[in-house]
Amino acid sequence: MPPAIRILEEYFQTRDEEMEFKTLSYFQLQNFNMEVHHPHHPAHKKKLTEYLLEFFMLFFAVTLGFFAENQREHVVEGHREQQYMESLMEDLAKDKTEIELAKKFATIQINHLDTAIVLLSIDKWTPENLKKMYRVSLKTSGNRPTSFIDKTSAQLKTGGMRLINDKKVTNLIAEYWQLIAQLNEFENVTIHEYKANIKNMTYKIIDGTKYLDVKNKIIKDDAKLMTYDPATIKEYNNRLLNMRFDIKNFVVDYFYNRLEKK
Repeated sequence: MPPAIRILEEYFQTRDEEMEFKTLSYFQLQNFNMEVHHPHHPAHKKKLTEYLLEFFMLFFAVTLGFFAENQREHVVEGHREQQYMESLMEDLAKDKTEIELAKKFATIQINHLDTAIVLLSIDKWTPENLKKMYRVSLKTSGNRPTSFIDKTSAQLKTGGMRLINDKKVTNLIAEYWQLIAQLNEFENVTIHEYKANIKNMTYKIIDGTKYLDVKNKIIKDDAKLMTYDPATIKEYNNRLLNMRFDIKNFVVDYFYNRLEKK
């Protein structure tokens, strides 16, 4: 720390004590003068120049303390800004890992959706195609919520943003938060509704008793669809197509990719 700043800070810390001591001494002196009378030594009257000198000295002390306090706050806030940025970078690194895992899950789900869509479109239910349909149906409506780290963001949102001086940085942070909010809403409303509807239809098409081993995706040889009704199959296929489109074009290409670039 520069010597001047250190001196100013030390002055500011001791200023209150000094002022209290001076005030006490002043009143003690006044009481003493009132109690003791010196007729042959009249009290010294201060000249105007002495009053002016005292005024300017007091004014200089107050001004010096003001600048010292401002400098101290500036140093403290600069240190806090650096701490926020370092903590935010750690959070963003964790978010990036989370996005990579979420993209991987979404990509696998899209591949299963593609397989189901092809099988439903060709409508050729051989024993092998039936087993494929049973296998991919396990992944078509699965969920993996995206979880972002908000430790530093919560602090910034409650007043910490004012400490960041770079407007470009604050704008990027605000855009990042907005994307996360939009992604969460899209996943929790639109995609959740898609998957809930698809799961309900799956209960009417896929017979859960035909799974010998769900974990290893082993299907019984006599597996059949619970219904081959063309309208039901068509509706199921359309719902898969719509969800596949939104996951690929919005969740992955729009939200995940843009968040990775921030």
